[in-house]
Amino acid sequence: MSRPIVIDSSVALKWFRRDEEHGVPEADSLLLDHRAGVVRLACPTHLRLEALNALRMHSADGDQLERVARSLESIDLFWVQVDEALSISAARLAADYRLTVYDATFVAAALMLDAELVTDDKAILRTDACRMRALTA
Repeated sequence: MSRPIVIDSSVALKWFRRDEEHGVPEADSLLLDHRAGVVRLACPTHLRLEALNALRMHSADGDQLERVARSLESIDLFWVQVDEALSISAARLAADYRLTVYDATFVAAALMLDAELVTDDKAILRTDACRMRALTA
């Protein structure tokens, strides 16, 4: 079985904002490893909404958003349900590390799966809340 890696929205957005994002080759490499079965990319279900909202804030129209939503599903990510236990863990992590609850949910998922978190989110990277690494150096 391939090792799980939790990704956050800062990584997933690079697949869809290729011209505006730094770190696209690194994000693509993770996706290729996922498709080859080397790793298993995982993320909380709210990544769907975070990614779509970020794209909407950058003027994506309804058709573009629908294509992204369908594309996210076709990637076959391991979706971690945002249930009561994950929500409580995220809330505590948010308070302890001064993160948004949304960002802390990625940390909580990594802890739950005993997985590394890959992110480009500077607020998350400033913590030692879980095993993590920056997507880009």
